[in-house]
Amino acid sequence: MAELAKLFVYGTLRRGFAHPMGELLDQNSNYLGKGIFQGRMFDLGPFPIAVASPFSDHKVVGDLYLLKHVKKVLSIMDDYEGVNEVLDSGVIFNRKTVDVQLMNESKHMAWVYLHEGYTDHMIPIFNGDYLEYRRSRI
Repeated sequence: MAELAKLFVYGTLRRGFAHPMGELLDQNSNYLGKGIFQGRMFDLGPFPIAVASPFSDHKVVGDLYLLKHVKKVLSIMDDYEGVNEVLDSGVIFNRKTVDVQLMNESKHMAWVYLHEGYTDHMIPIFNGDYLEYRRSRI
């Protein structure tokens, strides 16, 4: 079975943010488009977090990439995201698979970094689009 080679990003690594890790992702992958997955997003200040959701009206907007160097890029991203570590913010990211639907209606299975913990103290981003949310707050 081939290793899953797609990565969905929803925060500061999206196109539209000038982030060094986003540039690394852009250089080591092919951009497939803007899409959504079923989840909820929350604002933590310098970055958002997302969690899976059982509710079909909960959507997280982001960008889907096809990775050129899967193991290399995922290893770098796992380190950057602090996978399986409790971050200072209390966030615990794990890399999970989700079903992503692109705006052209095509469906893809992709990796995404999701928070594995409580969200009751976090500020929800109701539209699920961090890029739009940040632009509206300037």
